[in-house]
Amino acid sequence: MKKFRKRSNQLELLDGADYTVDELVENLADLRRVNSCLGGVNALTSHLFPMIYNAGRNHLRILDVGTGSADIPQKIVKWARSRGIKLEIIVLDINEIVVREARSKSAGYPEISVVRSDANNLPFDDCSFDFVLASLFLHHFENQQAANLIRDFYRVARLTFIINDLRRHPIAYYSTKLMTQIFTRNRLVRNDACLSVLRGFTERDINEIAGRSQMELRTFRHFPYRLIIIGQK
Repeated sequence: MKKFRKRSNQLELLDGADYTVDELVENLADLRRVNSCLGGVNALTSHLFPMIYNAGRNHLRILDVGTGSADIPQKIVKWARSRGIKLEIIVLDINEIVVREARSKSAGYPEISVVRSDANNLPFDDCSFDFVLASLFLHHFENQQAANLIRDFYRVARLTFIINDLRRHPIAYYSTKLMTQIFTRNRLVRNDACLSVLRGFTERDINEIAGRSQMELRTFRHFPYRLIIIGQK
């Protein structure tokens, strides 16, 4: 149980460069399945969609940081289209392979624009977006780095930022370990999925990050072992 008390600082393979293009593309496909089947999309949208309605506008701008293959922005666009809500979504990632995959997967979504840039230095003006989103992204950073990111999310958001990430827990870790052994042979997924849980958060971690960022954050638990972290202007 000792290894679950504090966040791991071990880097994931995805944070380095020791992988092939095919491994990374396959990893992104597995992440899409995880978001769809294990509640990642629903956890985020259960908060975002009511906020979009409450914004009282029919044209909104959204930034998705560390977007991966942009699967969550695509779900948001489909929902908005069915309700006559116009969205402009900028999706951002620093990895060239990931950006290329996001552009390919978003080809049928003119509402989505893909930008290659560093999330640690967002190239946008203050209040450029109504909402800023980040899914399975914050756990890649140590607490002080996470606090710095959150301050920048706050800077570029006009209304709210929503962070969707993992809750660190033994059951989450061992169930992830079992599922990755059964359902995938991808080296990145088998290593990084379990490590992501160990790099995930508890409410105590979020309170520390909130203190470092000097910002009030609200935290919500979602099944299974997801945390939604919200900061509002």
